[in-house]
Amino acid sequence: MSGERVEAIKRRARVFLELAEELLTRNILDIASFNIHQACQLRLKATLLRLGGTIPRIHGIRELIGLLTNTLDELEFKHVAEKIMKFVREHRETLIDIESAYTESRYSLAEPTASSVKNMFEIAEKLFKLLDEVEENVLG
Repeated sequence: MSGERVEAIKRRARVFLELAEELLTRNILDIASFNIHQACQLRLKATLLRLGGTIPRIHGIRELIGLLTNTLDELEFKHVAEKIMKFVREHRETLIDIESAYTESRYSLAEPTASSVKNMFEIAEKLFKLLDEVEENVLG
């Protein structure tokens, strides 16, 4: 059952990312950024469910990443946790932008730029690939 649930969440995450890409091409930037956030949030939660058996009830991307690195440390995969932290250091500003999109896309009058949303999209794709690698390294 939980394997099916993980795959369903991963599928939904991928759909959110695909919708974000479509919205980006249509220049609907605020909703594209919101979908990028949702995609990242769900993809992180799928990995956390697969590795730890639970889905946290939080929405912050960096907080979810922190939970993931803690889970990896507990499972004695410190080298994998370090790889994630390197990713976070390299893409910190964009991850903050993705996290901010959760509220700003719904409540702010400010519209993100096309270049910032494109950058968020690219980092989200990299995050998805990294999480695939994490699962492969930990679970084989």
